[in-house]
Amino acid sequence: MEGELKADRYKVEGKIDEGGMGVVYRARDIRLDCSVALKVIKPEHLHDTQFRRRMALEARAAAAITHPGIAKASDFVDDGNECFVVYEFVEGVTLAELLTQKRFTSAEVLEVGIKVADALAAAHAQGFVHRDLKPGNIMITPRPEGAGRVKILDFGLAKRLKLVDLSQASQADEAPTGSITTTGMAIIGTIDYMAPEQVRMEPADHRTDLYALGLILYEMVACVNPFRGNEPTSTIANILTRDAPPLSERSPVSPPELDRLIRKCLRKNREERYQSANELLVDLTNLRRDLSRPSEVKPAPTAPSPDVPLTVSRTFARILFFVIQIGYLALYAATAHYLPRHLDRIQMVFGARQAALAVPFLALIGAAVRLYFLAAVGFDYADSGRLFRRLFPFIALLDMVWAMAPLLLFQEIEWLALLFVVGLASLPFSQRTLLYSAYAPRGGKTSGVGVPTPA
Repeated sequence: MEGELKADRYKVEGKIDEGGMGVVYRARDIRLDCSVALKVIKPEHLHDTQFRRRMALEARAAAAITHPGIAKASDFVDDGNECFVVYEFVEGVTLAELLTQKRFTSAEVLEVGIKVADALAAAHAQGFVHRDLKPGNIMITPRPEGAGRVKILDFGLAKRLKLVDLSQASQADEAPTGSITTTGMAIIGTIDYMAPEQVRMEPADHRTDLYALGLILYEMVACVNPFRGNEPTSTIANILTRDAPPLSERSPVSPPELDRLIRKCLRKNREERYQSANELLVDLTNLRRDLSRPSEVKPAPTAPSPDVPLTVSRTFARILFFVIQIGYLALYAATAHYLPRHLDRIQMVFGARQAALAVPFLALIGAAVRLYFLAAVGFDYADSGRLFRRLFPFIALLDMVWAMAPLLLFQEIEWLALLFVVGLASLPFSQRTLLYSAYAPRGGKTSGVGVPTPA
């Protein structure tokens, strides 16, 4: 295929992507000397007249909508031997790929949401409903200062509704070949991002696209699709019956107003959602403006607030937390080496022989806890902060017991042992602050530690 000249004009340079029914190639338009993308029906499906008709409708939709946020179609070829749509070539990566590579900040979520909502508003204004909006159909050209260009791709399931009344769509949606089917009934779209009305095979309208956009924004914030199940049937059941959990459960630093906007998009009843893309666009734009507005400067307090721990850089916090865990493991190892030869000192400090025998048991538990948190922070587990907070009462009690260990060396270091006791007793609280710094205020990392209550 590479090097092949199609329609005496488009020279294929390489494959970009492939689906069940077609392949997308990068090509060179030799007449205009520019890169284009060719969406080509596979040869084995050329006999499917319904699918070829759908490709023609896709080309008309992508050519009719003039907006910088929608990939433009410039040509359509169907000569019986081959069938393909010619699109502008869009540099970048899909949002689906980015979701596996990074966590999005609230500013990035709003920027993508604003650009996609603006593009949908243009499509809806001309009567087109996408019906298959998902991260794989959103192309992003990353830039250092933000998301850069954002374009909606693939209007293969687009449907044109009457502009006079978008709610009066035909109730008999034609199911194109290649759509997802269950028990003989066609379901148009990608199950993971379908609105409830699509699952119930009711007519889709512009509010269906807004539901999909809300679900995409939710996934950008929470890094999870709240309705995706292990099987298509469980996904469908979740879409119809479950509400998305509040974003605060996944990312406490996400603005509460963003959670409200997204959850409004995800209402089961479309009458309760945003009624137009422009309405959603206004709210997203206002929220971005409010978040970027400088907060009122207040005099710095003479002492840090007890509710909001001091923060340091994320990298430094993780490294220091690592060092503390290794220090605890060294303490346990030293105890295991020292204890058998000085049981008399254990009994002198802690009393009964039974107390001395409890020390190895506590060392084993402590070592297990330290190794677990070493692994959690080492692999950058997003919920490390919240998990540490939940275990904090137990960890604090355990560490307070170990803070007494320097007393065993009182004969050697005398009153200096008391300084070590005080230092070890403060370490649990220091670790909580470090994990807050690493996981609460940056990059959407989840942590319930010390998150201020919104005013």
